[in-house]
Amino acid sequence: MQVQEKFTISELSQKFALPLSTLRYYEEVGLLCDVQRDGKHRIFDESHIGRLEAIQCFKQTGMTIKQIREFFYFEDQTQDYQQIVALLESHCDEIQQQLLALQENQLHIQQKLAFYQAKKKALVEEEVVPQWDEFS
Repeated sequence: MQVQEKFTISELSQKFALPLSTLRYYEEVGLLCDVQRDGKHRIFDESHIGRLEAIQCFKQTGMTIKQIREFFYFEDQTQDYQQIVALLESHCDEIQQQLLALQENQLHIQQKLAFYQAKKKALVEEEVVPQWDEFS
């Protein structure tokens, strides 16, 4: 039997760049389960590493704590894979919409950048200053 590596809350805080209070909160709301104790000190293992990686992925892509809790409830308690798939499909759709919005915003910013680069160049070279409608 392989012995799992153990981690303190400070080590996890550093590894995931999360405040200690966030890790405590995740435990409090049930996102981090089965945290062992050594007196007052929390002891985490490799299963918590994987869990935190998933939590960070979900959070960084806009999933709410409520949705993350639902995911882990379906995964850990009910093994309701239909609900897991539905939740993840919905989240993927939301991410796709976010990506499309980001691409549109990026295009607008690129147009602004080109406009202001041309404007700066025109002023330096004493040329006719371009108008925004030439770039949009």
